[in-house]
Amino acid sequence: MLTAIDQVANHHHLQMIKAAVPYLRPQEQKFIAVCAKLLELQNIMAFFSGSEANVTACSIDQENTNMTDILNDIRNYCDPSEQETIDRCLMILSTLELYSAAVQSPEQLQELAGSFASV
Repeated sequence: MLTAIDQVANHHHLQMIKAAVPYLRPQEQKFIAVCAKLLELQNIMAFFSGSEANVTACSIDQENTNMTDILNDIRNYCDPSEQETIDRCLMILSTLELYSAAVQSPEQLQELAGSFASV
């Protein structure tokens, strides 16, 4: 899975070149791999030199980005133990959001508690 910045850096032709690297001789592998990385850097620099350059997740409002969205995206690239840590962080954030909502609106918390009691 490619990140948003990888999508900017890695045009499909670059992916094709990188796929061929294991089939080359060691010295050629080194040269082609370094060239591919330089082309990625060139693509990123060209992208950010544009006036409207902005890498965003789909439907994310830059001013209202929250930690939950960020952690959920990062979680996709983690190993299982890192995913467990992120899951714990997400549970803590969820608890804090619930607490914050309760402090701001005790009436809604009572309604929520009543709806759970009837289940």
